[in-house]
Amino acid sequence: MKKLIFLALILATTAICFAQTSTLDMSLNGARAYIEAQLPAGSKVLIADTAAPTKELGSYIAEELSSRLFNGKRVTVVERSAAVMQTLTAETNYQLSGEVDDNSIQDIGHKTGAEVVITGSVRGGGDQYRLNLKMTSVKTSELLGHWSASVQTDTVMNALLAKAKPSIERPQWINEPLSAKSKYETGGSAQGVSAWYYDVGVSNKTTTEQQSRTRARQNVQQVIAENIASDMKARIDITSLSIFESSGIEDAEIRIESALTNSIKTRVPSYEALEWYVEKGNTGGKDWYMVYVLVRFPRKDIIAMVEKLQPTQMADAIIKAAGIPAQSVTAAAKSELVSELGEVRDYAVGMIRSGVMGR
Repeated sequence: MKKLIFLALILATTAICFAQTSTLDMSLNGARAYIEAQLPAGSKVLIADTAAPTKELGSYIAEELSSRLFNGKRVTVVERSAAVMQTLTAETNYQLSGEVDDNSIQDIGHKTGAEVVITGSVRGGGDQYRLNLKMTSVKTSELLGHWSASVQTDTVMNALLAKAKPSIERPQWINEPLSAKSKYETGGSAQGVSAWYYDVGVSNKTTTEQQSRTRARQNVQQVIAENIASDMKARIDITSLSIFESSGIEDAEIRIESALTNSIKTRVPSYEALEWYVEKGNTGGKDWYMVYVLVRFPRKDIIAMVEKLQPTQMADAIIKAAGIPAQSVTAAAKSELVSELGEVRDYAVGMIRSGVMGR
C-alpha cells in the first residue's frame, strides 16, 4: 500500500512538473545552462536563427541566446555572419522545420570555424508554444544534445509574434491549424477521428514539388511521434529505475524522449490528406516549393500503431541513446525498464482510445 501511495505521489509530482511553463527569457536562461553543461569549456558555438512563426521571433531567440552564452564565457560564440545566414536561407526548409542537412552543417563550420551548430524551432499557437534546440557536431554531424521547453507567451513574445503577416490568399487553417477541426469532424466518415491528430506539415525545401510534398508528410509524422513520445516520457518514473541512477534526471528524460520519438516516427500510420496548399518561389535562380498539408488520423489506426510498440525494442533504443554500455545493464535493470515502458504504452493506448490524450 505504501508503495502505491509513493508511486501516486511521484506521478502527481511528475504531472505538475510537466505542466509548468515559463516565459521566453526564462526558457533561454534554461537553454544556456543546458548548453554550457553539455559542451566542453571553450567549444566554438554558432547559434542559427530559430525556425519560428515569424522571422523576428527566430532572430530574437538566436541573438539573445548568443548574448547569454557570450556573457557566460564558458563557450566561444562564433559571429553570425551574413554568409552563414545566407547558407541557411539557401537551405530553405530550415526556415520552417529547423532541420539542416549534414552538408550545410559542415559548410557552416568551414566558413566560421564553429565546432558546434545550434539550430531549433518554435511550434505552437495561442498562448502556448514549444521551443526545441539541437546541438550538432560540425565534424561528425552527431547530435550532441536536444533541449526543449514549454513557453508561455508574454508581452515580448506577443510583440514578436504580431509581426507575422500571413497572406490573405492562404487557407485559414495554415495560420490556425486546429481551427479546421469543426469543418471536418462532423460525424459520419469522420467518426473516430482524434482531434489530437490534426496537424500541419510544412516543407519549402529547394527541390521539386513532389519531393516537398513528401517532406511535408514526413514533418507531420515527426510531430505526431514527438507528441506521443513526450506524453509517454512524462509518465515514466525515472527515479525508480536503477539503470539511470548515475544519470541526471533531466538528461535521461531528454534521451528517453528522443529514443521514443525515433522508435515511433517510422510507424505513424497513413492518414487522409484533407487539403493541400502549395507556394512557389525562386531564390538565387533555384525554384523552391512551400507545401502545406492538413491531415487527419483515424483513432483506430493510431491505437493499433501504439499497441504494436514493443517495450523490449524501445528499451534497447533508450539504452543505446543514453550511451549506457549494453554489457553493464543487468537483466533486472532492463526488466524494470521494459515493465515501465509496457505500462506507459498501455496507458497511452487507453488515453487515445478515450479521446482524452492531446485534447
